[in-house]
Amino acid sequence: MKRTLFSIAAILCASVVLFSCSKDNDPVYPDDPQALTSVFNVKSSDWLSNDAGNYDVTFDMTEITESITDMGAVWIYYSFNGGNSYELAPSLTRTDDKGHSFDFLAESGDDTQGGYVLLTAVPYSDNSGVPSTFDGNQIQIKVVSIPSSLYNAHKNVNKEDYNEVRRVFNLK
Repeated sequence: MKRTLFSIAAILCASVVLFSCSKDNDPVYPDDPQALTSVFNVKSSDWLSNDAGNYDVTFDMTEITESITDMGAVWIYYSFNGGNSYELAPSLTRTDDKGHSFDFLAESGDDTQGGYVLLTAVPYSDNSGVPSTFDGNQIQIKVVSIPSSLYNAHKNVNKEDYNEVRRVFNLK
């Protein structure tokens, strides 16, 4: 009798172990989409003169896809103080270390070769032909790429307030 009870208990234990180790057929879903942040430093030597008399800097960004361009959002922020604060482009009437005034514009998109960010410094007439110099020849740029599902879920975020954007989208 003891042998029979022991055999039944052994079979039950083996069954529990066998079935608990069975292959999991549940589908695996990727993580929820996340907003991506890219940071660039722009030195005065990076600005290239364009045909309109302005200065441009272009960055290739593979994370800016057609889907993000069409249904999500790309917000570009300038920092003129070493990353202590950021303001959404366009940034108007900034005076550099040498007293030259500029408006700073930005655009993003995707083309046949992938995503990009184009920054433009528009000089005021009194300093045309002079590229900008800021904070030790450097401006910091943050590009926030937001997939459509996140953008639609948080349409009321104040994109002018980088700290709110950082908090809502859990940016690093």
